[in-house]
Amino acid sequence: MSQFFDEALEESRLSRAAIRVRHVILAFTVIVTLGAMGYVFVKIDRELDRSASVNSDNVTWTLAQVEVDALKLQRAVIAAAERPSDPETLDRLRLAFDIFYSRFNILQRSDQMKGLPVTAELRDALWNEGGFFDRVTPLIDGSDAGLAAALPALRDEMVQVTTTTRDQVVGSLQTLMEAGDSRRTELRRSLQVFASASLGLLGLMAGLSVVIILQNRAQSRRSETTERAVHNLRATIESSLDALVIADAQGIITDCNTAAETLFRRQRADCRNVRFEQLLMREGQEDPLASLHRMIRTNAPELQDGRLQMTATRSDATQVPVEVSLTEAKGASGEPMFIAFIRDISERIEREESLRKARNDALKGEEAKSRFLAVMSHEMRTPLNGLIAATELLQSSTDLDPRQTWLSEIVLSCGWAALDQVNNVLELTRLGSEQSASYQVSDFSPVQLVRDLILQNQPHAAKRGNTLQFDEPETVPDKVTAPRQLFLRVLYNLLGNAIKFTDAGSVMIRMNATPRDNGAQVHLSISVIDTGIGIAEHDLERIFHNFETLDASYARMREGTGLGLGIAKLSAEAMGGTIRVSSALGKGSTFTFDVTLPVAARSETADDPATPLSEDSVPALNILVVEDNPINSLLLTEMLRLRGHTVTNAVDGIEAVDHAGSTAFDMILMDISMPRMDGLEATRHIRRDGASRNVPIIGVTANASPDKLPEFLGAGMTDVLVKPITRAALMAIIANHARATGRGRAAPAPAAEPAVLNQDVFRETIEEMGRDFVERIADRLLHEAESVLQVIQTLDNAGSLDEAARAAHKTAGAAAAIGLAGLQSALARYERSAQAADRKGTSEALADARKVLPRTVAELRANGLALALARPAAE
Repeated sequence: MSQFFDEALEESRLSRAAIRVRHVILAFTVIVTLGAMGYVFVKIDRELDRSASVNSDNVTWTLAQVEVDALKLQRAVIAAAERPSDPETLDRLRLAFDIFYSRFNILQRSDQMKGLPVTAELRDALWNEGGFFDRVTPLIDGSDAGLAAALPALRDEMVQVTTTTRDQVVGSLQTLMEAGDSRRTELRRSLQVFASASLGLLGLMAGLSVVIILQNRAQSRRSETTERAVHNLRATIESSLDALVIADAQGIITDCNTAAETLFRRQRADCRNVRFEQLLMREGQEDPLASLHRMIRTNAPELQDGRLQMTATRSDATQVPVEVSLTEAKGASGEPMFIAFIRDISERIEREESLRKARNDALKGEEAKSRFLAVMSHEMRTPLNGLIAATELLQSSTDLDPRQTWLSEIVLSCGWAALDQVNNVLELTRLGSEQSASYQVSDFSPVQLVRDLILQNQPHAAKRGNTLQFDEPETVPDKVTAPRQLFLRVLYNLLGNAIKFTDAGSVMIRMNATPRDNGAQVHLSISVIDTGIGIAEHDLERIFHNFETLDASYARMREGTGLGLGIAKLSAEAMGGTIRVSSALGKGSTFTFDVTLPVAARSETADDPATPLSEDSVPALNILVVEDNPINSLLLTEMLRLRGHTVTNAVDGIEAVDHAGSTAFDMILMDISMPRMDGLEATRHIRRDGASRNVPIIGVTANASPDKLPEFLGAGMTDVLVKPITRAALMAIIANHARATGRGRAAPAPAAEPAVLNQDVFRETIEEMGRDFVERIADRLLHEAESVLQVIQTLDNAGSLDEAARAAHKTAGAAAAIGLAGLQSALARYERSAQAADRKGTSEALADARKVLPRTVAELRANGLALALARPAAE
């Protein structure tokens, strides 16, 4: 690993050194350039000034001398004219003329004078042919006498010459000065432009220098940052718990960190120059690095999450499962390389395996729990329901003396109490599971619900000498939206608990309603106040524990398992509510249920009760009972004969086929499990041929096995009657299937979708069994139906469609027995869909069953049944 980082650090140091050298070179260049440009500018300026000054002085002096020489010549002429005989004056005249002539000759030959006006005009007046010099030169060069004779004329002409020379010289000097000034101005302007351009260039160079300096500083900072990052990265990687391996493009490992030494159990030097596949392999690949390179380039799905499981080989040849995160990069030299981060996942795999095992164990435990609950539901409810059914049959079919009636009432009461405890345990288990969040939500009136509770519990309260009162609120929403079953269970258990622990006192329910969220919600505070024995302060928390009974007077004076308040508390919490309690020993208790619920949208009231159909009595039927158990056969036979039906018995399927083949029965009650030939095979034989091939065949079973349930209807059975069989259930299913023909020869095909309640079956059941009995049966059935729907949902989600179909079939049969046609139809559709593995059909049927349940309750109440959907749990 140090080699990789050393290269990066060396590159960073070289980069910073190069930056410093560039800084020095740039500064030196700028300084030399500025100095050289300043020196050249100053020197040029001085030379130009000097040159302009010299040239200007020469021209001016020459022009001035022309005028001076002309004046000197004039004075010499005047002097000679005054002494013409004096040879000396004539010699001076000749000298003055020669000087003037030479000066003018220099002037008209000079390049600097050619552009001046004086040169052209004076040339015309003095130099050209016929001019002054052309006329006077012969005289000057001639004899003294000739010169002396010409002096007067010459003197007069010199006046004109000097005047002309002066005017031309002055004009030329003025022109020369103006031209000099113009040239100097233009030169200055050119120098200023040059200076501006130079300054601009210097400014640009300075700007570029600043930019370069800033870039160099930024580069220097980046280099420093890179160096620090390299140091930090080295420290991080070296201290990392994950191994890191660097390999070149050929798959040769070039470096690794300390964790890699620990993982592979090799020294760093031993890891270098080793091929990648010698340390890391993937199952089924000979060249893992090439494969990984291909995955990186093609963005293979295996690397979508950035990790890949491989196997690491240690120095001792042991192999360890690892998770590799691979990336492609370039080194300091630009060569491609691969960086692999490697994590030992052996412990994680062990934990996952442990979690998987724990999950499987938990699933097995949950499955065992479900099976236990199913067995408990069947094996414990069956004998209790049988006991209750037999006792009710005894009371309704036998003239009992007062003592016998008293004893039968004790048996019936004990049977109901035991059944309630089983139901409470099952309900407690359901509330403690995830199923508690899936209760059916419906619209209901909390005031009407409390009224119904008080009406139903009046007899129970009267036995203890208690009075029940309801302090109704002045303002409360007509309806709220909530799980009605949970709401009812809370109040039912609180009210039942208050009645049980109060003797010759009073129990009051007080309801307060407070609007919330601008009337969209309402906070209900419902208190159950009793004048009973009260609870000690230190026991207030314990009473909500499951199976908790208090000692001394509070526990010993009443029977119970301590489940009622626990169920009430769990039900309240499932709704998002709470239960508070205040009590004083010997003075009574107050349990307050607080919950905030949405206010239901205004809608029409529950379905109006259907107009009862005209009574259509079922005539006496000829029924074949196929049952191998003598007791069950005797019980069925007795129930049927008491209703006037003719009964033929068969002990197995073979006898049933023989009887059905020779006799046209109106109905057949067929047990499922029997010796020699079971009920399904017997049904198939009967449907193929014989006198009873078209009659309804009702399957009778105590525990429909999941793998056999799909065969029931396929074998030809019309319906299934689940044991234990009460007289009401038996009469109801007979009425349901015999009514179509009037004599019982109903076709096996199901009828059209029924209404919520089959009024004919319902009324006959009430007439036969009594309203109180039907009320208890309906209350228990609907209570269990809600739990069964949750069980069906759980089984459906788990894919156990056979078991879910079995549960639906059992409840559908029970619903049909007392005329709950809507519920029975929905569950039957679920059963058929489950048998066909139609998940869409099961979902729709289960949703319909949930919808029809509250409508069924409303329909039953509209027909005069005071349902509570739960019985008060004994504490």
